[in-house]
Amino acid sequence: MYKSKKKTNSKKLHTSYKYIIFFCAAFAIFNFFIQKIAYQNEGKNYSKVLNIRFNQIENNKYNEVKEEDIKIKAKYTTLNYSVVERKKYFIDNILPSLHKANQEILEKREIFFEIEKKIQNNNLNVLEAAILRKLFNEFKVKNKDLTELKKRIDIVPISLGIAQAAIESGWGTSRFALEGNAYFGQKVVGTKVNGIKPIDSENPLIKVRSFENLNDSVKAYINNLNTHFAYKSFRKSRYELRSFGKTLEGKVLVNQLIKYSERGNDYINNIQKIIKENNLSKFDFIEYRSAQR
Repeated sequence: MYKSKKKTNSKKLHTSYKYIIFFCAAFAIFNFFIQKIAYQNEGKNYSKVLNIRFNQIENNKYNEVKEEDIKIKAKYTTLNYSVVERKKYFIDNILPSLHKANQEILEKREIFFEIEKKIQNNNLNVLEAAILRKLFNEFKVKNKDLTELKKRIDIVPISLGIAQAAIESGWGTSRFALEGNAYFGQKVVGTKVNGIKPIDSENPLIKVRSFENLNDSVKAYINNLNTHFAYKSFRKSRYELRSFGKTLEGKVLVNQLIKYSERGNDYINNIQKIIKENNLSKFDFIEYRSAQR
């Protein structure tokens, strides 16, 4: 009798193990398919999120005319301010615009790196390919050259932007700055383009490009350095500094902007002097904290 009970219990135990094993196997298979579906959906969602991020950058409303744009003009029409006060006010006003424009560039740079990783893994979808085409077009890159695109999607040192704006606009007091928010002396040619004709110009077609506000002027300036063929050496030097993990400093990169002004080396020396005298390099190190790749 004892032997019979033991045999029955052993049989029940053996059957229980079968159920447990079957249940575990079924759960593992179920979990596998759930993870696979989740992974596929994650890829789709990632692509949509990437597109939303890109469109948000494109549709940024920060370039609307702000009260500061009006204040900066009003303040420079008053002669009761010292040179030091005018310089400080000029820097305080143009600094946020330069920083904001750089942050937009960095956001697009991050998107580019995410897409580049997908390309390396041979996992690029249609939506991401469309975003990449937009980046190629925006930064005027031909032949789908990813390395060239990487060179162009990058910031301009704050110190360099402030110093160039200071020279080109006379610290915001020039006619071009006051009438057309032209802070960087960008030339345009044509009868139908928006611009201000220089008084001493012999060519009626050459104008200084005008803008609705300060922010548009800053964005056009950065886009000019990032896309124009004349500043290829500037982009190459910036790319090399990135490769060595160096801070992008205006006093260094300005050496590659000899074609920006007809004054050549004198212009470069003047930029470096303004950066040094006004301690503008500090802004480059602050900016670099959020732009390390």
